[in-house]
Amino acid sequence: MNLNKMRNETFAKPTLNDWQEKAKESLKGGSIDRLSTVTYEGIKLKPLYSREDLPSPIQHTLPGSSDFRRGYSSSGYLEEEWYISQRLSSTSAKEVKRQLLEELNKGQSAVSLNPDLYKLSEVEEIVEGLEEYPLCLMTENSLLDLYKTIGQQNWKGFIGKDPLASLMKASKGYDHDWLEAIVQAKKSSPQLKTILIQTTIYHELGANAVQELAIAIASAVSHIERLLSEDFSIEEIVDKVVFHFAIGAHFFTEISKLRAAKILWYKVLEAYGLNEENMNMTISAQTSPYTKTLYDPYVNLLRAGNEAFAAILGGINYLHVSPFDEPSEDSSLTANRIARNTQLILREEAHLNKVVDPAGGSYYIESMTNQIAERAWDLFLAIEDQGGMEVAIETAWIQEQITHVQKKRLSDIFTRKQSIIGTNKYANLDELPLKNAVTLGNRLSIPYEKLRYQVETMKANGVDTQVGLLCLGDLKKHKARMDFVTGFLAPGGIRSHIISIMHTENLKEQIENNPFSHYVICGANDQYDDSLLTAAKIIMAEKQRKFKLYLAGQPTVEEQKRWKEAGVTEFFHMKSDCYHILSTIVEDWEGEVK
Repeated sequence: MNLNKMRNETFAKPTLNDWQEKAKESLKGGSIDRLSTVTYEGIKLKPLYSREDLPSPIQHTLPGSSDFRRGYSSSGYLEEEWYISQRLSSTSAKEVKRQLLEELNKGQSAVSLNPDLYKLSEVEEIVEGLEEYPLCLMTENSLLDLYKTIGQQNWKGFIGKDPLASLMKASKGYDHDWLEAIVQAKKSSPQLKTILIQTTIYHELGANAVQELAIAIASAVSHIERLLSEDFSIEEIVDKVVFHFAIGAHFFTEISKLRAAKILWYKVLEAYGLNEENMNMTISAQTSPYTKTLYDPYVNLLRAGNEAFAAILGGINYLHVSPFDEPSEDSSLTANRIARNTQLILREEAHLNKVVDPAGGSYYIESMTNQIAERAWDLFLAIEDQGGMEVAIETAWIQEQITHVQKKRLSDIFTRKQSIIGTNKYANLDELPLKNAVTLGNRLSIPYEKLRYQVETMKANGVDTQVGLLCLGDLKKHKARMDFVTGFLAPGGIRSHIISIMHTENLKEQIENNPFSHYVICGANDQYDDSLLTAAKIIMAEKQRKFKLYLAGQPTVEEQKRWKEAGVTEFFHMKSDCYHILSTIVEDWEGEVK
């Protein structure tokens, strides 16, 4: 083969059918649909995406062009980097001022704190002299009072309050202070945004990405309609709007969510007749409080890093990264420093500020972006059919929609279909939780944390919080299920006590010698024979004290009936409701204490 011929040689271009056939081979003839999953948004995730999953008009979309999913600039963050807006949480105004000055010298690029923690005079002192940095302030109190205190200086960035988010918290909705602050800012603060769409409350209640976006757009439209009736032009309103999102755990969904948000905003503003040069969407974001845990808190570093990465790829303007100990009452200086440096690493070492929309063109992400945008638009129209966001909240329609998703999320963590590392999977029983924060917030891990706290309290009061594992035969016979049960009990803070049973006849003797209240039989299927069934039946019929017997494994329906007739309470297997079983064990112990 000569050189020219080598240059012209190419690999055969595989078709979608070729990939599917190869997948079937690896599945030994099984259906490729086995590899598909369905998200909480109701979107089916396929094992393989191709050009066919992209509508043709999107294939040639460039950064800076409509529908703006790829951003509003052809050069992305090269033109303007996102602002590192770590929200400081010290309750001392003097201390937060000191921390803020230190953080700004070490890479933070926006003034971010919770103004509701301080007196207004203290907020004024904290931000004094920092006008070169943009503000990143969200309040639940009077927006007008906050604006009068600091907003009339030549600030950029945003200060805001979302009346609809306040209404969700059973607080007051639209009020005079909100409107008057925006009116005054229109006249005196041309660079300061004051119209906030705050979606974190919906996220923390369990809303999926589609719901978050539909709510965000419906809230924005509600604000727009209010202000249009107050002598604002649509251009003036849009110039003052900032959206604030929480970024969750599913990496690709969150990238797609932010990209879909720009599509939806484009559609809304197009309907209001705006020109494309006025359609910029300002996005503030924070990594999700909902995904963080009290136990194994250093895993929160990984969660926050993953979420920050997704936020930046999705195209945000401001970003707060959770300190790993954020679920506690007061984050440490070390945790704050690591959170800030997470963003600096993504910017300075991963060079995310130098690549324009790296997610653009991905068949998977573009397909998901389209589906999220379409579904969110349909839900937005449904909210409008209810009478808009304010009515949808007051009638609890929004809450009902979110509750359906939250129940599914809880069901999945209870059955461990969804993992929370260090909480419902791979729990470390020797580890203490973060201090001062047993059940703060609306985090997904709270049910397990409460359960574990109960067990630790009982243990401290002298209750034996161990479960006996009746391990049958040789190690190779029972090890797999022994390890599974040990890991199954750990999320509740429950330790396993290994009891070797070499012969079925020893079962009764070992239970008598190890006075636990709960036991799990662990062995191979071929050991779960009639002799073991008979032994279990005799033990349960003759038991001298109160205890329960469980079986590791998933027998057939008919076999389960026989085991339950013998006295076995429940079965430990991959599809078991882990939280329910652990809760019943803990309830039994509490009954013994009483």
